[in-house]
Amino acid sequence: MQGPRNRNQRSVSDLVDVSVRHFELGEPIEELAADRGVDQSTIRRWLSRARSEGIIRTLVVPPLTDDDSTTLRHELRYRFELEDVVIVPGRADVLDTIEETATKEALVLAIAQAAAWYLEDHLTNRDTLLMPWGRMANYITRQIKAPHPLPDLTVVPMEGVMGVEYDPFEANILASSIASKFGGRSLLLPAPAVVDSRISETIEALPLVRRVTEQYQRATMAIVPLASPDPENSTVVRANLMTVDAVKDLVNRGAVGEIASHWWFDRLGGVVERSDVHAIGLGLGGLYQMVERRAKTIAVVGASRERILPLKVALNSGLVNVLITDHITAELLLSEE
Repeated sequence: MQGPRNRNQRSVSDLVDVSVRHFELGEPIEELAADRGVDQSTIRRWLSRARSEGIIRTLVVPPLTDDDSTTLRHELRYRFELEDVVIVPGRADVLDTIEETATKEALVLAIAQAAAWYLEDHLTNRDTLLMPWGRMANYITRQIKAPHPLPDLTVVPMEGVMGVEYDPFEANILASSIASKFGGRSLLLPAPAVVDSRISETIEALPLVRRVTEQYQRATMAIVPLASPDPENSTVVRANLMTVDAVKDLVNRGAVGEIASHWWFDRLGGVVERSDVHAIGLGLGGLYQMVERRAKTIAVVGASRERILPLKVALNSGLVNVLITDHITAELLLSEE
């Protein structure tokens, strides 16, 4: 029984590898075939199977003209006093889909791709980039190709760890991956994402922790994922870092959004927190400080109607100053009061 399972796992790994290398990294089929020691028809069969199993997903979107994109970008920058806006074509039907369909996932990937390109275009050798935990951060990291080396780039996790097992969504792992692609350096934040408030000062005072958090004062860019509160499905609840009742309490006290699964804010962008737990990392105060010193705090959000309210609050309150989203979300941000 063990043998077939291993062969199947290797097969899936092959499908993912050739799919990423061909569609994300642009490697031609003939090079993949030579590297794998198979003929080109085998690679084509693997890609065909990857598509049928949902590893490769196709997104069909209506065209977005340069004039429409430029108008949306200018209106968003003016309305929310943003430093920059990037817009990809979206689809209205995706926003009202709660379940994770292939089309919705493909649009999220398109937004992540735009964020990866933005980082490639704007990161310099002098930058310190902060990376969060999460799916969007993982998608962005996977799609970065690092067209030129940045040996002095520093990439730092903006929050502590969520668990003790390997997780490709962990901020520490993503920071290390991006730094490796650019030939730069990364730091590891050796602390839990959420701790008991009674020991939070002790943990934050540890030299290994302080060495990382001190980097926040000189950070020049941060990827900022935003979501609406969800007591039943919140990441911190699934990771057993907070209870359902704890998240419900935050919502009852005015929380309308959360950042990186740990920092909760109300309709005015104010902090909403519990007295019994404390999140280790950058925090909302750190984001506000970054904006004040003109560092880039980059909201990468879209393909979800439930995220529009927290996104709009973050834009209005000045938590973020760069927006990467789809054009349907952009239109709703401008139309909804």
